[in-house]
Amino acid sequence: MAALNLNANLPVYIQWPDDAALTLIQRHRAYQPLFTTMRLHDQNQLWRGIAHDIRNNHIFRPTRKQCREKWNALKSGYENLERLINRNPEGYPTRTPTLHDERFHQELSDEFWKVERKYLLFN
Repeated sequence: MAALNLNANLPVYIQWPDDAALTLIQRHRAYQPLFTTMRLHDQNQLWRGIAHDIRNNHIFRPTRKQCREKWNALKSGYENLERLINRNPEGYPTRTPTLHDERFHQELSDEFWKVERKYLLFN
């Protein structure tokens, strides 16, 4: 009889080491010009490359999906902490910042990802 896995549909949370999270930010910064010009579907190649870079330079071994999810969490955490610092004038919901929100706030403070997306015209 097969064992019933009650946790099959629950998300798996992993703790990113600080050095791997910093590499994620640095690699995304380096690839930012490509992120702004590539179609969203084609960005999987960039996430694959970022995951490969992290795996080659750290013990931590994330997938491209985990890299994308961590990136989104870092951006969200940065924006949340900015709201808290600025006393949340827009009244958005906030949460208690995580350690990574605080550790990487300065690294993200130039908001390099907030550039206008450049859409390519395909003939």
